[in-house]
Amino acid sequence: MTKQPRKAQKKKVLKQAAAPEIIQAISDDERYAMIAESAYLLAEQRGFQGDAALNDWLRAELEVSARLRASE
Repeated sequence: MTKQPRKAQKKKVLKQAAAPEIIQAISDDERYAMIAESAYLLAEQRGFQGDAALNDWLRAELEVSARLRASE
């Protein structure tokens, strides 16, 4: 049996980590936390100015959903 180079082993581990069954294991609470953090960062980027909290949340929700789908 031959050993795989470290780089190939790392790629295999990363591919397994992004497997759909792992992505599906994200709980609603974890997804909510991801969205909340992303929305906070969006608000921070605009200096917390204005009344755009809902827009920040909706944009964050779209971004998190897209990231989760892309990693399936």
